[in-house]
Amino acid sequence: MAEISLATLTAALEGAAHRGDSIDELAARDMAKLQRYVGTTRPMLMVKTDELRKLARATARTLPAGDEGDAAWLALLDALYSAPAFEQRLLAGHLLHARPTARRTLELARLRGWLGDLQGWCEVDTICQSGWSAAEVLARWNEWQPFLNALSRDEKMVLRRASLVLLKQPVVEAEDQRPADQAFANVERLMSERDPLIAKAVSWLLRELTRHHAPRVVDFLGEHARELPAVAVRETRRKLETGKK
Repeated sequence: MAEISLATLTAALEGAAHRGDSIDELAARDMAKLQRYVGTTRPMLMVKTDELRKLARATARTLPAGDEGDAAWLALLDALYSAPAFEQRLLAGHLLHARPTARRTLELARLRGWLGDLQGWCEVDTICQSGWSAAEVLARWNEWQPFLNALSRDEKMVLRRASLVLLKQPVVEAEDQRPADQAFANVERLMSERDPLIAKAVSWLLRELTRHHAPRVVDFLGEHARELPAVAVRETRRKLETGKK
């Protein structure tokens, strides 16, 4: 990939699209079903996740080292997060995590801008779910804590979901109380919401908190069982009792 641009990445995505042998009408019907499932209105290229990951890794390897490569990486992310297709947003999430040294110094205001234009759980989780380690979040906790707190109070539902999902990896990896404290605060703030985009993220984060903070989770459920979504109470209690979802 001699020169990497939004156009070359989009061409690569289109080349990786899963066409199968379905006729246009069937493809359109399948696309509508997928759009409803992932919560997006964007056009879909029907590219499999493995292909997105491969393209992200190949792109990251092609970028030069140092500041020049970091600048090119940021420019590609800005372009992908402004592009129209669903898979372009997912590719951006994978590319974000394919250059970890640059990601660790990413301005959180820029991350907020990308997050604010997402749709549905799949786009949010691709950028938020597993890439942000406890070590890198805690190294900048004086920035991350107010950022996560502000996301949980935002009027945009995708940002409120992000305030929960971004904490998943830190609370799993570290026994440190700071991410856990913020996780419980965000869950308490959002637990009355019943939209699945939030309710399922609340359940997910509570279950992850059982890894290092099971007694606190038990106390939290005892205090807030009536306010929490039923799915969160049911799944978290099952996790505590069986170790499974």
